Amino acid sequence: VERLKNAVDKAQAKGVRDTLVVMDNVAFVVNVNARTVITAVNQSELKENVFTNIDGAVFASIPAK
Repeated sequence: VERLKNAVDKAQAKGVRDTLVVMDNVAFVVNVNARTVITAVNQSELKENVFTNIDGAVFASIPAK
């Protein structure tokens, strides 16, 4: 949850309204202002999928130790 929050924070800092966050083989479409996950798609559902109504994307990496 913390990594998703950090990704949304990064999108908000860039002025993104609706973002695609890709993390751990899961894609989330998030409304940044409401901080609400609109859609969550796992890896098996990602193939041949098209994401619309987004104006930014964040690829959330695993934090360094």
